[in-house]
Amino acid sequence: MRRGLVVTLLVGCVLAAVPSRGAEPAPGKGDQMSAESLALVAEAQMRLAAGELSEGLKLFRRAVALDPDSGALAEEFGLALADAGMGDEAVKQLERAPELTAGGEAALGMLLAQAAQTPEQLKAALPHLERGVSAVPQGGQARMVLAQSLLRLGNGAEAWPQVQALLEERPDDPRVWLMAGETLRQTGKFDDAAAYLKRAAAVPELRQHATLELVDTLASARKFKEAADTLGELLKKDGSTLAGMARWATLLARAGDRAKAREVLDKVLAGDPNQRDALLLKAILDAGDGHLDAAEALYRRAHAAYPDDPDVTMGLARLLVDMHRLPEARTLLNSVWQQIEEQKITGPEATLEVAQERAALELLDHRPDAALPWLQKCGSGPMERRTLALWGEYYRLREAWREGLAFLRGAKVGDDPAAARLERAMFAEFSIAAGDDAAAKPVLDKLLAGDEDDVVAGLGVLDQRRRYAEAVARARAALARLGDVPAVQFAYAAALERSGAWDEAVTQFKKLLAKQPDNAAALNYLGFMFADKGVHLDEAREMLVKAVQLDPSSGAFQDSLGWVYYKLGDLDRAEKYLTEAARLDPFDATVQEHVGDLLRARGDRARAAEAYRRALANKPDEEGQKERIEKKLAEVAGGTP
Repeated sequence: MRRGLVVTLLVGCVLAAVPSRGAEPAPGKGDQMSAESLALVAEAQMRLAAGELSEGLKLFRRAVALDPDSGALAEEFGLALADAGMGDEAVKQLERAPELTAGGEAALGMLLAQAAQTPEQLKAALPHLERGVSAVPQGGQARMVLAQSLLRLGNGAEAWPQVQALLEERPDDPRVWLMAGETLRQTGKFDDAAAYLKRAAAVPELRQHATLELVDTLASARKFKEAADTLGELLKKDGSTLAGMARWATLLARAGDRAKAREVLDKVLAGDPNQRDALLLKAILDAGDGHLDAAEALYRRAHAAYPDDPDVTMGLARLLVDMHRLPEARTLLNSVWQQIEEQKITGPEATLEVAQERAALELLDHRPDAALPWLQKCGSGPMERRTLALWGEYYRLREAWREGLAFLRGAKVGDDPAAARLERAMFAEFSIAAGDDAAAKPVLDKLLAGDEDDVVAGLGVLDQRRRYAEAVARARAALARLGDVPAVQFAYAAALERSGAWDEAVTQFKKLLAKQPDNAAALNYLGFMFADKGVHLDEAREMLVKAVQLDPSSGAFQDSLGWVYYKLGDLDRAEKYLTEAARLDPFDATVQEHVGDLLRARGDRARAAEAYRRALANKPDEEGQKERIEKKLAEVAGGTP
């Protein structure tokens, strides 16, 4: 259950808000009572004050029977019922009154909020609470419940004025500090929220609740190390649960302490081998470290224990997509979608993730027509970056540039700067591909005059359209303006290599690696350059071994290492890494070409031909690559395509 929906109402707030029984009801519609009713009410209040609950309520019921249309009597009886703890009946009486005093509104609002099980029921309490905040003396409690109710609904911005008023009324109340922290967290003011929560956490009876809120606030502010340290200290003091330890491991992992996260996860799984969150997190860590088989085993364990959990199924499906085992991933994603349809889940979050994954799978399989229905299920509102990127790949695979431009003109993109940047880059790319350089130029110029991320996006457009010489010039200008920022430096070196300035590209990659010796992408790029040209092979092998160690799950890195072993004549090692590359990245034409070259060198012409055919089926996009593979295929297949 989401934490935002479990804020607990203050103990005793309803009882504390009920007016004293001796208060005169305010006149209103239908408020005339007979003398007999008034006498019964007076006697009922005396009996209640003396603790004779049953007799007092019996007298109230007799009075209501005599004057059923009296709003004032309905309110008095409702308040008496609330005081007696009979909330459901109290609500019925209070709602019967045509008009309520501020005290009655406060009581009704608090009763409704306390009983609410759904957001709609909670919303029904808000108008009464708003009208009840002026009541004396119970208005403060009504305001407290009003603020809490708004927090439960996730309306932190609306809750804040109420909390501010409470802070003025009760500046030394730790419960209000706690509420202030929760409210400010919802409004994104994390530093201010943390300050209030730390004050509340110093109060013994609020320490655990406030500390957990503080942990969530620090995590929301991306202060993962501080959040992990705070939660770890709480678990040490109060004792740990498996769920708490799993949460701690998550924060440790996000803080970059993967070793400690694994240590905590192992303890959790020792206590419960099927603890859901621990299984999923450890699978994510294993996948991130390139241990895909271990990650798969963990996901399958979780799936066996929680077969109907969509998050577990989605995790396994994503891993299988990454491993390019598309048929099984497709089946799993379809099962999640079936759950959504059977349970009639209509929320955008529930459908978006599955639709995105299914579209990505079909695009990876070079099936844009199969991807289209899933893209259309991604929603019609403002698009997030990933949805926009998937649409871009859809138009790219179909080479439907003008259709893509029409889509972009009508697309609505959210406030995410990354999505807006991608939209501009796609517009420039599609315009160039459609032959409209004039439309692309101002958009591209603006990107290339921006910050590091903008420049990288602009250079990516030029790379997509194979304008390597222009990319070199633009990257050089950006570096002169921004300094040697690594992402632009990498793009510059790559553009140099693709434009034919091989020696200068080597110089730039070495310059980058001197500053970032663990830059796996740069190690791979330069190592492959050496391997492909057949020079500096020992140096290339060292770089590529390191790149694979840094990211063993990269099919491209495995392919580069296999290729350098091929050039060194070590066909056994070449086969090991090229086979792994083909497993990790079966849709890469270069990988399949290299597998074909290896099989051909081993004299297995038939299997080499199969590999070359797979390479062609994967639509090679390197300049001249298609013709080169066709020539190799003809040589091993005796002219058979």
